[in-house]
Amino acid sequence: MSRPICPTCQRPTKVCLCDFIEHIDNRVEVGILQHPSEVGLVKGTAKIAQLSLSYCHTWCGEDLQDLPDLVEWLGDDKPVFLLYPVIEGQHEPVKFYEVTQIRHLHAHEEIKLLILDGTWRKTHKIMMLNSVLRGMDRISLKPCTPSAYRIRKQKSATSLSTIEAVYEALSQLEDDYLRYQPLLKTFESMQQQQAVFTKRPK
Repeated sequence: MSRPICPTCQRPTKVCLCDFIEHIDNRVEVGILQHPSEVGLVKGTAKIAQLSLSYCHTWCGEDLQDLPDLVEWLGDDKPVFLLYPVIEGQHEPVKFYEVTQIRHLHAHEEIKLLILDGTWRKTHKIMMLNSVLRGMDRISLKPCTPSAYRIRKQKSATSLSTIEAVYEALSQLEDDYLRYQPLLKTFESMQQQQAVFTKRPK
């Protein structure tokens, strides 16, 4: 027998997120490229951004050739900054911009932010498949606080979940941490909710 699913957040009703969501009118437009393995994953955090932010688009896939809507989104007049670290051995030239540089060059409404959603191995595969992504201008982000992601293993102590990366990027780009605090509040509520259904070792 299949589990009942919330029609809004698309999660099982016992771990529905809807009561935790607070809507936010973000000024920097956000795009999320989600690896297919993340779809429907109850420990995933991209759904918080999708439900909370007024200007947030999500595409699911690995190859841009299969995602014409994303290609169109990347190609309009607004500059897009990709949040992704240096790739060892990359041949394409790439520019990294500090948050202060971007804020000096562009108004908030004039830029877009692209974030990849998936494990490091999966997002690295996406990058390797797409030279367009490897050549994009990137944002150099220094998180203000360490990750609080407890219910899923992180690559390293400096890694952030998708929603934490969205929070840090928008808060710093718009210089408004208070506006985006609800993202972390929902994230913590999601983790507490998930912990209730996680069997503790004896």
